[in-house]
Amino acid sequence: MKYILFACLAFTTLLSTVNANSQSTLPIIKPKIVGGQLAGQGDWPWIAALVSTYNEVNTSLEVAGTAYDSGSFSNSPSGQASATMADCGIGDSQCDSAAGKICLIARGEIDFSVKVDNCQNGGGIGAIIFNNVVGDLNGTLGEDFSGTIPVVAISQNDGATLLNMLGSIATINVTAQQQIAQSANCGASFIGEQWVLTAAHCVVDANISLLKVNVGEYDLNDGAENATAIKRIYIHPEYNEGASFNNDIALIELVATIDNPAVKLIDLASSSQLALDNAAATVIGWGNVTAYGANEESPPNSQPDKLRQVELALLSNEQCKDKLAQAYTDLEGINYLPSQVGITDSMICAEFLGGGKGSCQGDSGGPLLVNTNQGWQQIGIVSYGVGCADAAFPDVYARVGKFTAWINSLTKGIAIEPNYDFAITPQQTAQTTQLTVTNNSDLTANLTFTLEAEKIGSTGFSLTTDNCTTLAAKQNCQIQLAFDAKTVGQHKMRIIINSNDEAIPTSQSYISAQAIAANNAINTQLSNGSSELLWFSGGDLPWLLDNSEAAILSGDITDDQQSTVMLTFSGAGSLSFDWKVSSEENTDNPDAPYDALYLFVDGEQIDFISGEVPYTKVTVPDFPVGEHQITWLYLKDGATSEGSDQGYLKNIVFTPAQDTGKSSGGSVYYILMLLTLLTFNRRRS
Repeated sequence: MKYILFACLAFTTLLSTVNANSQSTLPIIKPKIVGGQLAGQGDWPWIAALVSTYNEVNTSLEVAGTAYDSGSFSNSPSGQASATMADCGIGDSQCDSAAGKICLIARGEIDFSVKVDNCQNGGGIGAIIFNNVVGDLNGTLGEDFSGTIPVVAISQNDGATLLNMLGSIATINVTAQQQIAQSANCGASFIGEQWVLTAAHCVVDANISLLKVNVGEYDLNDGAENATAIKRIYIHPEYNEGASFNNDIALIELVATIDNPAVKLIDLASSSQLALDNAAATVIGWGNVTAYGANEESPPNSQPDKLRQVELALLSNEQCKDKLAQAYTDLEGINYLPSQVGITDSMICAEFLGGGKGSCQGDSGGPLLVNTNQGWQQIGIVSYGVGCADAAFPDVYARVGKFTAWINSLTKGIAIEPNYDFAITPQQTAQTTQLTVTNNSDLTANLTFTLEAEKIGSTGFSLTTDNCTTLAAKQNCQIQLAFDAKTVGQHKMRIIINSNDEAIPTSQSYISAQAIAANNAINTQLSNGSSELLWFSGGDLPWLLDNSEAAILSGDITDDQQSTVMLTFSGAGSLSFDWKVSSEENTDNPDAPYDALYLFVDGEQIDFISGEVPYTKVTVPDFPVGEHQITWLYLKDGATSEGSDQGYLKNIVFTPAQDTGKSSGGSVYYILMLLTLLTFNRRRS
């Protein structure tokens, strides 16, 4: 049984925790306020919501005289269309049957914007996109969407109904309102000046140009105009997204100082004593209000507009481990020990005895508070839970007192980006980047920078820091970080900053890179040994030849591993290839695949496929003149294998923009594959 950690934003994060002895998956699902009460307006002035703002859009859909519930896509053009419907599948190619009709399109594995473009290019005058899972369908066409036809969203059941009514007249209407609205998917807490505290998993893939913070919010139905833009996000450098979900904390720096009361953070010793005393604690947020058990599917979204709160009791970590070990044992029929349930010193647990109350999806990142003789203080950050308000499973929070030094180093000292991951790099290639260093103290700092290996054998990194040796208060500078991929493999280093003044705390940055080796076997099979089309492969295991189909396939990797293949070339033109995959699919949330084959073009993720997908042709047009890297990455999560658990590629065709008179190895079939682990933002359907 696979349990999913649902991401708090439009960006999705997958988490599985594995018992190393049993190879069984521990269930982890994010939290919301269940069974609580409406909070008093003004009671929690430091509460904040992570929001996206947009012009509210009204939609309607009527088919054969019957009205259907519909939703909007952000950036959908306003307008009305009325015509019979055409079945356009998942909208992955131009819908030639759409001329003069309204396209009926299933949610699938490409961007909503591409679906609508393929409808309009086929002559469609409007589009109806229906969900492929139970629940509401929300999405965006993207700020750069240039289509002109109206688009609405409907449910999976209504989509199935309309597929049997293609000859009926459908009328859709999309009307954009002038008033700005907001949508919140995570909470946060204001800790003073321009700083906000939240959970790392809420912002791990966030696009700060789309995300804002609304400090002091209460009713999400109003106040969207008060949301503040984000300057930077600092995720804890040791946040463990893939396994233990440890150190689930992040700091958000806003573009401006906020004139609001700030919540006080409780120290580590006090938090430990309060947990031992099973003291009362209050969690607040805008999360779902419907409870469900650990062995039940999560119900449809039930997030309220107004802030809610619920009182719980803290647990010591020993109590929490014992309860979770028993709960996992009862749930899975496998004997779990307290040491195997993943609770660390960076976490704190809380519960409502008997269940029925707790935090749930949408509350993530919000504060867990205790009322002390110094007033309300924050002791935790909503992190994860199993089910919602399940009596057997306490909710788990990041323990704020554990991170005081890290918070101070960023908010009151020398701040640097906590993590930087170079793109997967072909051997004998160099990359450089600039990292921003900010002095958030009130003193001028004299700084020195050193590199320290985090992994044996890590090499190839270098720093240029001349511009940052002296840094005035409230100023920033840039250091240059370089990676020269001479040695194949994973490389990890840490940038350590030292200040001449002990009163100025400093932070650190964790750097990683992966160099992959040239692969002559793939080059010979796919590019006839071309010196212009160069192949590289690596990761945990390189890709292999599949001589039966003149193809290649990803290495036989296991849990939490990846297999990468890359082609580098120079020139303008277009690329096509066939790819397929046989992997475990996340049918509940296709946007967050368990195991998948990803495509990256020049460092940007273009697409992915997951599940059982036969060979499908893909074309990537309009490569400009210059150097290019194409990467395919087969990435496996921390548990469960299905199918052959591999990705496949063949029939790569590169068509030059013009005849240069040069030969590229004597064959027009090239497999262009570059798979990189860059973070990315997706608009996937």
